[in-house]
Amino acid sequence: MKINVRLILLHLFIWMLYIIVWGLRDMAYAPTFWDTIDGNLIGSIWYSIGVYINFYLLIPFLLLKNRKPVYIFSTLVLIVLISYLSAQTFSLYYVEIHEPTSEFFDSLEGFASTGSEFLIVLGFSTCLYFINEWYVKERRLKELESASLRAELDLLKGQINPHFLFNALNSVHVLIRKDSEKALEILEKFSDLLSHQLYDVEKEFVSLDTEIKNLANFIELQELRFSNHIKVGWKVQGETVGLKIPPMLFLNFIENAFKHSHKKDDEDAQINILLKVDKDSLEFSCVNSVTGRHVGNYNLGIGLTNIKRRLELLYPNRHTLEIERAEDQFSVNLQIRLYED
Repeated sequence: MKINVRLILLHLFIWMLYIIVWGLRDMAYAPTFWDTIDGNLIGSIWYSIGVYINFYLLIPFLLLKNRKPVYIFSTLVLIVLISYLSAQTFSLYYVEIHEPTSEFFDSLEGFASTGSEFLIVLGFSTCLYFINEWYVKERRLKELESASLRAELDLLKGQINPHFLFNALNSVHVLIRKDSEKALEILEKFSDLLSHQLYDVEKEFVSLDTEIKNLANFIELQELRFSNHIKVGWKVQGETVGLKIPPMLFLNFIENAFKHSHKKDDEDAQINILLKVDKDSLEFSCVNSVTGRHVGNYNLGIGLTNIKRRLELLYPNRHTLEIERAEDQFSVNLQIRLYED
């Protein structure tokens, strides 16, 4: 787990600022500013415990999961608990320093005093929390808009490459003489593929069924191109109706599998592609056979960089991408949690 040093320093600075501001306020009851430091330091310890319980437990597991009544009740319990513990700590601390102050914090008035202070701190910190969340989401949206434009241009320039177009059309040309009906069917699939790559790429999300149809068309065209040299296993499992996915998310992996599939001797190369949906999660895997001399040269290039960046922006903390190279195969496994908890 990576430690965010900047975030830790920022939090320490905020708590130091709290001690200074509250110390200046308490100078009305103390001889000097330094005489207020110890008491406010004690307060900041208890109040920080309450603030971080709210940040990392109550807000994410209750408020953000639409359990508002439970969140309100839990917050009230937290305020009472932290107020009581801080008041009692103050009472014990001042018992030998200034007995009237100790008695004050041991009373209902002292409890109300620490409660009002903690309520201010909790309210202010909660506002900062949501301001920061809003800022992070706004920044992510701007990055996503910029990345989508770059991805669109990259896909238009890179995915529909001249070699693929030439080979697909040449294969159709040869097929026309042998089987005109099959050639017409392939041309229709080729037209659908080009239409998807030219127009659907402009959208942020498309239906998963549309993307699956596009992948099936691409695979069939590639099988035609490579004739009987590559055996392809292509499966879709689970309920796909109604699901949305970013366009062109899997195509680069499949294209590279065809490009880099190799098998030694006279054996056919093998590609196994699986797209599996289970409730709100999606798994995509693509495994192709290679020979030892091709493993080190396998390079997904700029396409992989774009896909990784799009995944980070579209599914932050909701995806895993594993790419493994072995002596006789290359595998890609992508798992996506489609919806936030």
